[in-house]
Amino acid sequence: MARRNRFGAGFIHDEVGHATDVVGHDSLDRSCGSLSCGSRCDAQFSARSSRGSLSLKYFFAPAFFILCILCGASVSVQNITIYLKTSPVPERLRPFSEPASLSLLATGVDGKPLASGWFNLRLQAPQPIFFSTDFPFAEGSTLTELRLPLKAGKVEWKYNFPIRGEYRLLVEVVTPDGTQSSKTFTIDIREHRSKWLLLAAFMIGLFGFGVLAGRIFTHALSRRAGALPAICFASLFFALSSPTALAQAGPAPPITRLEIDPPSADKLARIRWVMEADGGNASRGALLSFAITHIEKKITVFALDRIPVEGEFSMNFHFVDGAEHRVSAQAQLPGGRWVRSEQVISVSGVEPPGSAMLPAMGLFLVVIALGLGVGRWSRYHASRS
Repeated sequence: MARRNRFGAGFIHDEVGHATDVVGHDSLDRSCGSLSCGSRCDAQFSARSSRGSLSLKYFFAPAFFILCILCGASVSVQNITIYLKTSPVPERLRPFSEPASLSLLATGVDGKPLASGWFNLRLQAPQPIFFSTDFPFAEGSTLTELRLPLKAGKVEWKYNFPIRGEYRLLVEVVTPDGTQSSKTFTIDIREHRSKWLLLAAFMIGLFGFGVLAGRIFTHALSRRAGALPAICFASLFFALSSPTALAQAGPAPPITRLEIDPPSADKLARIRWVMEADGGNASRGALLSFAITHIEKKITVFALDRIPVEGEFSMNFHFVDGAEHRVSAQAQLPGGRWVRSEQVISVSGVEPPGSAMLPAMGLFLVVIALGLGVGRWSRYHASRS
């Protein structure tokens, strides 16, 4: 009994139930009669090869297409190279002293700067291991988020690093044709040497205070009572706090305006600069210079110089210090006209959590306890002799 499949081949069952493939062309059957065993084997091999080639074609075609897409995407990403330069070099930078000039350069596979595109930037603050910094809420947080257009493959800006540690700058470059490339840079900022010297002098003073207290209170008081004045002194020393400055935001000019979310020392604030279209500048194109200044310390915290914008610019910025800041924007219009907008804002100060001071307080109390032990030991041996 034979039946035919859609390729024209029949299946003939032999005595033991095995199926053998033969070519079922009617004209061949009429002219040649029945097929011999050799012809059946040749037909079986030919039919199986035909079906195998079809199945392999249907399998490898989509796989090859997906592989080409993945390989093409990876090649396009690797074709862009990103470079970072800081001035001065990171070894010379110190927290909250002078702003550093940072520049990024993106080049193509030919080594030439990209003609156009965007840089998406995000700066992450370091997380100190033991001692907290001057701004605990800045530790481990996002400091800036912004998007800058390329100018001859480069972008430049200024930033004042607020705390010590290793910063992470996440950079993503996007070209008009959709090609993307990303890279993460690390910038290590060292603490002021004077602060380490002051810390060492303070710890020596605590140790000396402990030695003196141990010698004085060895016979007059018990061991617990002898350590009590030192502990009370250390607790009173760390109970001091500093006030926070307050101010009111200033008005904005009518042609351009600044929109700033209420800033706080524990979170990002959105800053948006908008320029209204007028008769002489319907496209709202301009070259924008933007700066954030710490009024009390008279230092620049962040700055951009003459970046091309189309009517608006926005960024997220973390004001780490609860003090007055001046946000100013100056734009040059195509006809040479300058427009300026400015606001003075007050950053809401937030008390740092008590856990930020626990490591340092624990270390200082240990130093005092060591001093007490040395003082009692020296007093005890002096009295015996």
